[in-house]
Amino acid sequence: MTLEERRVTTVQKLDTLRNIGSIPKIIFEVSQMIKSDPGNSYKLAGTISKDQGLTTKVLSIANSPMYGLPRKVSSLEFAVMLMGTEEVYQMVTAISLSDSFKFRSTNKFNYMEYWKHSMLVGTASKDIARRLGFGDLSGEAFLSGMLHDIGMQIIATSFAEEFNSILSSVKSDLIFLKAEREILGLTHQEIGKYLIQKWKLPENLADVIEFHHTPSQSEKNSVLASIVHLADSMTQEFKIGQIHWDNDITFDLGIIEILGFGSAEKVVSFIADYKDIFANTANSIKL
Repeated sequence: MTLEERRVTTVQKLDTLRNIGSIPKIIFEVSQMIKSDPGNSYKLAGTISKDQGLTTKVLSIANSPMYGLPRKVSSLEFAVMLMGTEEVYQMVTAISLSDSFKFRSTNKFNYMEYWKHSMLVGTASKDIARRLGFGDLSGEAFLSGMLHDIGMQIIATSFAEEFNSILSSVKSDLIFLKAEREILGLTHQEIGKYLIQKWKLPENLADVIEFHHTPSQSEKNSVLASIVHLADSMTQEFKIGQIHWDNDITFDLGIIEILGFGSAEKVVSFIADYKDIFANTANSIKL
């Protein structure tokens, strides 16, 4: 079978997945709540609190050291009040889309490690955007960071046989992204982009997910893609989590210019400043 035939087969299977066609109901409910009564944090919190799992994750993220709230929050109402409706909407969207493909952990794909990685990259992307002077992108950076590996989640949960073949190929010294392409005809970046487009979410998000390993190749959103790439790279630099598909990640040196660092040494120093807060954030995650 040629690569193109594998790609077509993969897309056809994606189209048959029942939970791919529609966005989770809670996202629409929150969106409508915000439009109908934008200043009512109590009512918005009530809408979200109907889902206990979602509530727990919202509070977990809001209280994480890297998210940046000025104080700890114990109630959903207070969290909503501090974050504002736009941040709440982005958080609910990220969590709900990720959770729309529910799965049990296996010895080859651990749910908690995946969630921890997604949360770290999301919160770090938000913080990096603000620290580097791209505060207007912080919300998009969070959402993009949280969902950057959603294609990997789909491969592991809906293409189990192919996922096992990919892991076997990687053990034979094949780079993970190349193994994905050879076996599925698509990488997890491309599958992630496909999902975002299927859900009719912003094209910026699809573009960042497609280029989160190679941000300098993004012609439209290189800054946002570079922020997510930097956050993603930090999880490997600090060896946080068992995210084996990033073990052979190649750092895109193009982000030095894109993000205005000026030199590789400044990037190294910038990354080093995050070591403790990454560890503290990872340790704070309890679901």
